[in-house]
Amino acid sequence: MTQARRITIRELLAAQGEAAQLQLLAGEAGLDRYIDHPRIQKPSLAFAGFIEHLSDYRLQVIGQTELHYLATRTAQEQKAVVDTVFDLRLAGVVVTRYQSLPDIILEAAKRTDTPLMSSPLPSSTFMTNIMLYLSQRLAPVLYQHGVYMDVFGLGVLITGSSGIGKSEIGLELISRGHRLIADDMVEFSRRSPTTIVGKSPDTLRYHMEIRGIGILNIRDLYGAAAITDTKRLRMVVELVPWDQVAAEDRVLGEDGETEILEVKIPRVPIPIRTGRSLAVLVEVATRNQLLKQRGINSGNDFVHSLQEKIDKGA
Repeated sequence: MTQARRITIRELLAAQGEAAQLQLLAGEAGLDRYIDHPRIQKPSLAFAGFIEHLSDYRLQVIGQTELHYLATRTAQEQKAVVDTVFDLRLAGVVVTRYQSLPDIILEAAKRTDTPLMSSPLPSSTFMTNIMLYLSQRLAPVLYQHGVYMDVFGLGVLITGSSGIGKSEIGLELISRGHRLIADDMVEFSRRSPTTIVGKSPDTLRYHMEIRGIGILNIRDLYGAAAITDTKRLRMVVELVPWDQVAAEDRVLGEDGETEILEVKIPRVPIPIRTGRSLAVLVEVATRNQLLKQRGINSGNDFVHSLQEKIDKGA
């Protein structure tokens, strides 16, 4: 279940207003307009009359270049281009370096209820800081059923059908010294093109549901060392019924992948069968993944060694 992200100008002011020293100059009625993209635009070409790619869902920044350019045009031309830009009902506009604004910009912001703010920061500094915040705040989010654990420092998602024993395995891993991140529902966000970070939704944080016992607070039961808030996803362990795994995969394993938020994550299927110590198997799979990250693949090495012996007639 993927969720679209957005942030209102009101929320942006509350979160970053102090750090960016933002002051609201006009457009209070439009504070609930929202931004849905982390990249910031500068309306340089728009002030020259080209508004085709100006997005009303991005934050706009007016710096020295834009104001100096406006000053080169006649009063009538200035009013025409400024009105055209603000008539797009922009999400919000920030003027950097506390620069003095022409009255036409203030009037256009008031007329269209466009939030108009100012900051003493240079445009480059302001844009870098706000884009860093927005890239995290607006990162694509996916909600995934499963148990998310920190095992040997790796973020490991345990998945499988309902009732297969995911939470019980998670509880055993906690008893063995590993840390819980989330149970039942995990919130994943893509922080970069190759990085997925997972955490628990606020209402479920630190809790696990164990059938027959009920809801447990892991922090209260095991202490703060048994939980952690967030971790980069490095591996998915899928619990599958024993009879659904091919015989060759039971012996040689399977180097599979799954895609989460368009990022490929290593996937390890573990067959479920009475008497197997599944928590130990998750630990072994995690250690094996750590070796693979270092370029050591035990399965491939075995196959290559066996093939060499066969080729030599051994």
